[in-house]
Amino acid sequence: MSKMRTILNERESSRRIAQAIKQRLVLLTVFLSAILLVLIFRVGEAWWPVWMIEHQRQIIGILLLGIICVIVSSPIIIEADSNPRALSGPGKNPKGPRLE
Repeated sequence: MSKMRTILNERESSRRIAQAIKQRLVLLTVFLSAILLVLIFRVGEAWWPVWMIEHQRQIIGILLLGIICVIVSSPIIIEADSNPRALSGPGKNPKGPRLE
């Protein structure tokens, strides 16, 4: 197989990984947003435990923080998963074989 074909396969693989990660991040954001909306509009409050009613604002704040963190860090997560970097193992110099 030629080098050009290998490069195209690597790009396609990286694109598919990025697309799968994007879908998972969107699903996570939608899931957290749905829970947040249920808490904000008090849907089904009669079935909630007492501790959940008492700490409703704190739970909303934690969910908002989680949603913001996922949205802000999503480009970093996508890049790290689609283009992983090889790390040097124990006893290996990351700067090269000779350091003088």
